[in-house]
Amino acid sequence: MLEFWQSDVGRVALGGAIAVIGQLTATLVAWVKEARFAATKNRKDAEYLAMRLVLVLDTLVGACYSAVHDPLMQDSEGFLENTVSDPTLTLPADGDYKALPRSLMYEVLSMPNRLDGIKEGLAATAEDSFPPDYCEYYEYREEHWSKLGLKALDLIDALCHQYKIPRPERPEHYLPKESFRDVVAKIQEAQRERNERNAAIIAKLSASQPIPSA
Repeated sequence: MLEFWQSDVGRVALGGAIAVIGQLTATLVAWVKEARFAATKNRKDAEYLAMRLVLVLDTLVGACYSAVHDPLMQDSEGFLENTVSDPTLTLPADGDYKALPRSLMYEVLSMPNRLDGIKEGLAATAEDSFPPDYCEYYEYREEHWSKLGLKALDLIDALCHQYKIPRPERPEHYLPKESFRDVVAKIQEAQRERNERNAAIIAKLSASQPIPSA
């Protein structure tokens, strides 16, 4: 075998092999550099998008908080009406959402649909809510804007954790997560008590009905 590599044919073959290996190595190095560059760019694009989303979602949290704690007011006829507009949400249109992890991408992109669903629910509830207080409407409003605010806070936490982004700074006494949770718990307890009262009334009425004779 050594004699072969020492021959003219062997030297030519060895030179060719070295040339091929050199070309393959250069191609591999270039591919690795390109892959690393692409991965770094994707990471930076995702981090930039995440920062923008945190700011947008934190604005949504503030809007939900304002709507939930709307002081309301009476109009000239004594009917309750909003003093705070319902929240809106516009996600960055130029963001590369494919750079986000799959689960985060879905949750973020579904937020506008969640918001639209709440507005549709408000419109439907308004038809079954009666003046002057429109209790059903404003209960639905407080509950569901609180739930959307909690969802936005969860997404902010997930984005900040995923991309090592500092969490938004808030005033000392501004505690949206605790406030939203308290509101939801209060409303759900009121709904439970109301359902129990209604069930008791129905049971009482049913018991008072005469049993038809055979």
